[in-house]
Formats: sequence, C-alpha cells, structure tokens
Amino acid sequence: MLSDDALNNLVQPIIDRQNRINMWVLRKIATRIKEIGELLPSDIQQLISLRNAGGDAQKIMEELARMTAMQVVEIQNLVRTVAVDAYISAKPFYDFTKTAYIPYKENKILQRRVEAMARRTANSYKNIAKAQAFMIRDPKNPKKLIATPIAKAYQSVIDEAIQSASGSTVDYHTAMRRTVKQLADSGIRRVEYNPESGRQFTQRLDTAVRRNILDGIREVNQKMQNIVGEEFGANGIELSVHMNPAPDHADAQGHQFTNKEFDKMQNGENFKDAQGREYQGFDRAIGTLNCRHFAISVMIGYAKQNYTDEELAEILKKNEEGYTFPNGKHLTMYECTQYQRQLETKIRYAKDGQMTAQASGDLDLAKKYQAKVNQYTREYKAFSKACGLSEKKSKMTVSGYKKISTK
Repeated sequence: MLSDDALNNLVQPIIDRQNRINMWVLRKIATRIKEIGELLPSDIQQLISLRNAGGDAQKIMEELARMTAMQVVEIQNLVRTVAVDAYISAKPFYDFTKTAYIPYKENKILQRRVEAMARRTANSYKNIAKAQAFMIRDPKNPKKLIATPIAKAYQSVIDEAIQSASGSTVDYHTAMRRTVKQLADSGIRRVEYNPESGRQFTQRLDTAVRRNILDGIREVNQKMQNIVGEEFGANGIELSVHMNPAPDHADAQGHQFTNKEFDKMQNGENFKDAQGREYQGFDRAIGTLNCRHFAISVMIGYAKQNYTDEELAEILKKNEEGYTFPNGKHLTMYECTQYQRQLETKIRYAKDGQMTAQASGDLDLAKKYQAKVNQYTREYKAFSKACGLSEKKSKMTVSGYKKISTK
C-alpha cells in the first residue's frame, strides 16, 4: 500500500498547478496595472471601453475553467492509481483465505466502484474551485475585507487603476502599491459560509486543495481497504504508522484491532487492541480531519504487525523529545512539523508578492517582499536543522519565482 509520503508526492503536481493558477491570475492583474500606469490620460478611454466590455475578465475566467478541467483529469487518474495499488497490496490475504482474486483489469464491478470514487473526489475539487475569491478591502470601510469573486475583483482593481491614472489626487504608484500588496497577501482563496455562525471562512486555495485532495485520496484508500476486507473476510485492521504523529492517534498507530474494537474507536468510545491493551476514545475518527492514518484490513492471527511494539515505542519517544527553543518553549516533533508548514506558507505568500510587485512595475515593493522571502527562508532552514527535519522544498515552490537583489 502507498505510504503517506508517496501519496503526498503523487498529489504535489496538482498542488503545483494550483500555485501556477494563483500566480497566473496575480500577474495578469499586475501587468494590466503596469500598462495603465504607462498610459497618457488621453489614452485611458481605450481601457475604459475594454473594462466595460469585460474582455479581460472573461478571458481570465475562461483560462481558469481550462486549468480547472486539467486538474479534474489529474485527480481522477490519481484516484485510480491509489485504488489499484490498494487492491494489488491485498492479494496475499485473498490467497491466505483462498478467496478468488480477479485482476483489476478484468474486475468490471470494482472498476465501476473506483470510477464512482474518482468522480466524487474530482467533484469535491470542482466545488472548491467554484468558491474562488480574493479578499478585497471595502471602499466604505478600509479595515474590512470582503470576499470578492475573481472577475469582480479584477474589474474593481482596474476601475481603481483607471481612476488613479485619470487624475486622482493620490499618486498612481502609491495607490496601486496598496492594491498589489492586498492582492498578493490575499492570494486566491477558498471561501465558505457557515450558516450556524453567520460568518465566512477563508483559506488560501492551494492549502485548501492540498488538504481536500489528500483527505479524498485517503478516503478512497480506506474504502478500498473496506472493499477488499469484506471480500477476503478480514477479521480486523492494522493502523498505519507515520513519524511525528498527532497526540490523539499516536498511541494507537501500528497496532491491530478487531473489527468490533475498530468500530468503537471510530465512534469515540474506549477500545482495546488485539493484545488486550486498553485505550481512551478520541474525538477525531481515523482518516478524517487531516488524519494521515489508514485502517488496513488484515487477518488477525495471520498478519504480523509491520512494526514491533519496541519500534512503535521508539517513534513515540522521538516525537516527545522534539525541540526546545532557546527561550525554553518545548515543541513535540509533531508540533515542529506544524510550525514548518506555517513557515512554508509564509514563504509562498512572500514569493507571490515579489512576483506580483515585479509584474506591476513596483521594484521597491518587490524588494520588500524579497526581504521577507530571505528572512522566512533563513528561519525555516535554521529551524528545520535544529529539529532534525528535512526541508520540504516542494511546499515552498512558486512557479516562475526568481530571487532578486534587495539592494
């Protein structure tokens, strides 16, 4: 079965494309801002006509639709890859229980179930893509940010640029610097409305897509485990293992549980493993809310644990040892990985800002963002080295980014 690291590697090309989508839109807007600033007041009417026709906004939405369609195809292919791997990995249990094993290419029923899962996972992504927006300041209340659909945000920015270039009392580059910074700091975001609280929830889109797709892929993997487990008559499960586990699932990972006890685990009840050790129930079910564990269908009594109890104890020990800051604050290794993710996000934001500022022609702003990239990168490298964590360069990559001098 594919490891969690392998799944992340499979998902990364989709996230990279999502980052390119974000940067493409930002540069498109920033380039138009630069062009408007270079026009003479007598030429502004040309852009007003173009703005009223909605030409650029329409092209942006058409390109976004094309890129989204490419993502959907990639996601469906990814689901098929994960499903087939899970099915092939279960063959030894079919052989042990003398259950007929039909090769995937010949198993039409299983293929139909996999295709249904592929469509569902892709549709989940499409629903996220529909909620794309920038956080734009309310003209009547500059302290308030409003989630604004991309096409509307584009037109709002162009309107502001045309007005500034047409004789606004505010210097054009000063006015546009605020706008460019606002767009870059926001990035394309996923916007959701919570009817219970009456509030909107926003999240950077590439982060939302990564989490959503990984959750979807893990769900597919789990469903395949359930399907093959039913077919060969699995009497239990074994929880997968990964380094630096979250505290709620740390003690249970790597152990085997009967189906009955696993049901208790998923329902938040107290449960025990196949060796009789008891565990407190936890609120977050396995495989949900960004949980990286899988419940692998096994035959208890036939399948040995992939990790010995001693190896599992050593993983927990290393997790708790973690890292202590010079000021005395201690982080577990799990908490260290969470801080790594935060720094990676800051680096991506700063790179977005540097590239967007350059596209708008504002070199001073680009240098300020580059200084942030340098600062966060130094901190990231030093922190990762101190904790003994490998650097995740793919999670800091922004397509087209090139370092510039801050002098």
